[in-house]
Amino acid sequence: MSATKIWSIGDILTASDLNSNFTKLAYAQAAGEGATTTGALAADTTSTVNIVYPSSRFSVAPVVQAWTSSNRYVVSIGTNTAGSAIATVRNVSAATGSDATLYWTAVQMTSSAANG
Repeated sequence: MSATKIWSIGDILTASDLNSNFTKLAYAQAAGEGATTTGALAADTTSTVNIVYPSSRFSVAPVVQAWTSSNRYVVSIGTNTAGSAIATVRNVSAATGSDATLYWTAVQMTSSAANG
């Protein structure tokens, strides 16, 4: 790892300075809630929740993370495209869970690839 460069007033930043000293930002990202909630799931049962990304936000299927407002549930992402994903929610507890909201984030790091 290189040392941090220190600039003085009047210094000119070159493209190389910018590329090597500043964090890269994601090409596209989005976050939201699932279109529906999980419903009250019995022990060891599943439900699917559709995730719809903002129109034309991603050019490839993004990297997506999802979770619910209840710690009784675990979430896995199945089908994932540039426009939407399907999350499967499983109740991993021994009792029926209450209705929960699914939250998600998605990121595409470059114009042609989801990962950086």
